[in-house]
Amino acid sequence: MTKSTTDILSTPITDNILPTGIIGIVVVLAIATLCIFPFEQQFFVNWVATAFMAATPTQIFLGLLWHNETPKFVNKFSPPVKGLILTAITMIASVVVFSGLLHFVSGGHGITPMLVQYTIMTVIVTLWIIPIWECWPLSKVSSNPTVFGILTLIAVYPIAYLLWSIFFDYSILQTIGFPNYYADIDPKGMFGMWQAITFAVTTSGVVIVHVLFDFWPMNKLCGKAVQPLRGIISTIYVLVLSLLIYNLFVTVFGMDVVDFMIRVPVCMIFGTLLVNNMMQGGLFKELAQPIRGLALIGCCIVAALLMHELYAFASSLHTGQELATGPAGGYTQEIWIASAMLGVTFPIIFVVSGFFNFWPIKRK
Repeated sequence: MTKSTTDILSTPITDNILPTGIIGIVVVLAIATLCIFPFEQQFFVNWVATAFMAATPTQIFLGLLWHNETPKFVNKFSPPVKGLILTAITMIASVVVFSGLLHFVSGGHGITPMLVQYTIMTVIVTLWIIPIWECWPLSKVSSNPTVFGILTLIAVYPIAYLLWSIFFDYSILQTIGFPNYYADIDPKGMFGMWQAITFAVTTSGVVIVHVLFDFWPMNKLCGKAVQPLRGIISTIYVLVLSLLIYNLFVTVFGMDVVDFMIRVPVCMIFGTLLVNNMMQGGLFKELAQPIRGLALIGCCIVAALLMHELYAFASSLHTGQELATGPAGGYTQEIWIASAMLGVTFPIIFVVSGFFNFWPIKRK
């Protein structure tokens, strides 16, 4: 992994890492609350969260690949103007992408489980294609990161569609008489919808958590290999590790598959963003890898546990009742937590820490 494609941070580290990060987290949670609480539960988990996710691939490219320096003219500005411009770009992307998904994926049926999970897959593919595959093979088309980045961003959607079509099956919705099931947009793939999306989210969790290890041991396994061999080695490593984690919790420990998805990969992804992005990658800098990564993992686990309880409590505040859990309850609480945590708060973290560079918390 090259530094340019694996460094999720796009802001310089300040001396006041902890206070800046803590205040930043409070700001992020406050903004997320303002984006969630005005809306009725179903409208939030369906329309609001999906609209946010429609912008997320563009946002990740802006921060992860282009380090918030593309388009070039934004570098003439400082926060908050630069942050406002980058936020406007992602909002435009959300409108364009969301409109396209409603037409081409949902087939005019509006928000369906198929559309929501396909949208999640576009985010997952983005989290793979930049750090693991380094935008290969489109990086060979041009040496200009803006050119091959735009081409790769466009490619995310057909790649996600191909994977979604092969692996996702929604027949269970027809079996239980789910009102928003439409056979004409069901790809009828290899695995049930919950098993497929849970494993996909687990793989992206493995990728994100390895940021804490500076992609150790993937870099050691790859050695001096270049793409596509580097991507193949890393892909095999991530898939095997994800399969082991999935089976450990679901098969050995007997966790419900959706409960596992929320409590483990979703919360760990969120915990990683808090520990890494919101703390500007500055914690435990004196430690060498993999010790530093293990120390950061410990912080992530604590953050993940706390955030799960916080968001579960917030779901009750939002709806005025304790939401049902598990398959008998239609995974109502689990869907709310995932929608709020990664659907809405995930992109807000990138806005606060990347687009606005912690303005006005951090001032020049």
